[in-house]
Amino acid sequence: MSAAKVLARVPVPPGTDGPARLLPALVAALDGSGPAIAPIPTVSATVSNDYVMSLLAAVRPDDDQLPLESDDVAAVLATSGSTGAPRGVLLTGAQITSMTSVVNGSGAAPQWIAALPVTSMGGFNVLVRALAAGREPVVLPSIGGAGPFTEEAFEAAVQSAATHSDDIRVALVPAQLSRLLSGDRGIAALQQCTAVLVGGAATRPSLAAGARDFGIAVITTYGATETAGGCVFDGVPLPGVTVTADGKPGVLTIAGPCVALGYRGEPDLTRRTFTSAGYRTSDLGAIAADGTVTIVGRVDDVVIIRGVNVSPHAVERMIADLPDVVSAAAVTVIRPEGEPSLHAFIEVRDTAPAIAAHIEAEVVRQLGAHARPVVHHVERLPHLPNGKVDRRLLQEWAARPEGDG
Repeated sequence: MSAAKVLARVPVPPGTDGPARLLPALVAALDGSGPAIAPIPTVSATVSNDYVMSLLAAVRPDDDQLPLESDDVAAVLATSGSTGAPRGVLLTGAQITSMTSVVNGSGAAPQWIAALPVTSMGGFNVLVRALAAGREPVVLPSIGGAGPFTEEAFEAAVQSAATHSDDIRVALVPAQLSRLLSGDRGIAALQQCTAVLVGGAATRPSLAAGARDFGIAVITTYGATETAGGCVFDGVPLPGVTVTADGKPGVLTIAGPCVALGYRGEPDLTRRTFTSAGYRTSDLGAIAADGTVTIVGRVDDVVIIRGVNVSPHAVERMIADLPDVVSAAAVTVIRPEGEPSLHAFIEVRDTAPAIAAHIEAEVVRQLGAHARPVVHHVERLPHLPNGKVDRRLLQEWAARPEGDG
């Protein structure tokens, strides 16, 4: 083999400078005129040094001791690290762009709004789609944790996008959609968008249904960094993508042109995860007769509490669908005596003290006494720079003697 291709670290600051910094390097990586890239956020008020170091440990740019696994690699993106250590995912240019024309539409030139960190797959894909459309994205000033995500800023971004095209598209995480749906200005701005892609975490059905009731063109997406982002829209695999399950429900395997080569510096894990059948996920799902995919949880989601199997995912989804709950996240911690303890952290519209007791009672009624969580009210759920809930931090909060956030 010839001399190893270089993997270059691209520091991405928070705010509008981030996408501007990454775009030229992305163009060169995709057309082969430049090195493969590893976009890494810079340390800031909202991005800790520990988080940045964990990403660098996963992607290992400029590591002379670890040549890039393939000259075809155009980018190495880190997984979220929301529940474990991040991993560097090896992606070729063909894999990164494999779904772009499908999402943009043949011959279409939509105006994309960048609302997600471009160092994660969801935000990175917005840049790729914007390049293919020939229009630089309209970038929210909050991107990458530079500031709070607000309906006023989103409204301004939509107004700016509307000066370029009447085909306005945006990718959000569920927490952002929920926040925009809580105000008239956010709803009106969403109604102007041709497509609102929601992914990065499970979107509860009631949230998507509530948006559609307002006439908002919400599309729920499912995928992973290992599949170059969302490759299943509203439960339907995109053209060229197949999803299979090894049971009813069972572990999902995804195959198609979007599936990555493997993990950076982890050949054994790559062999176990990227098989001849495709990318073997950690998600449990069911495939309907018409091919529609439904995610029901994760392989490692079930815990045994006092001898009974309990799914934190099921508890979380049930709580999130209750009236007055804006967002919810459920985590487990091991108590000193070795027994798992279930904790639910909630953002609510009404902070009346009675809501915690009401939630506990509803969980018991719907899921059984063993699923009753300790409920903690928080002003805002903590999120990683990529927009996902920081579940490891929630576990730390839950483990505190006082048990609050």
